[in-house]
Amino acid sequence: MSLASECPIIPFTNGAAALTLGQIVKVSAGTTVVTAAATDAALGVVTEDCDAGGDISVAVAGSGAIVYVEVSASGIAIGDNLAPVAAGKCNKSTTAAHKAFAVALEPSTAAGQLIKAVLSPGYIVLA
Repeated sequence: MSLASECPIIPFTNGAAALTLGQIVKVSAGTTVVTAAATDAALGVVTEDCDAGGDISVAVAGSGAIVYVEVSASGIAIGDNLAPVAAGKCNKSTTAAHKAFAVALEPSTAAGQLIKAVLSPGYIVLA
């Protein structure tokens, strides 16, 4: 289901929790963990489901890849900047100091939905 086959997808060691397609991850103590806040620096987006303690495939933030991301709410519009939130999900943001890592290519209609997004070429710290 991943769309990121033409971009850098790199393996990382997963932490103590299983991860699923579309979750946003960061690095902590040498393993990947889900992001928890809009100020987290995202490593990238999970491109396939992974068991705890295994290797995980990540489309790297800043690569320009088109991927599926899991949203935390409805109301995202095409073109909205996306920032990480709790549980490895994302939401639109216009708030100063949030680290937007992607731009929505589809609208969201429900929490937990997977939508297409393009990984921004670098973090956009919203002002």
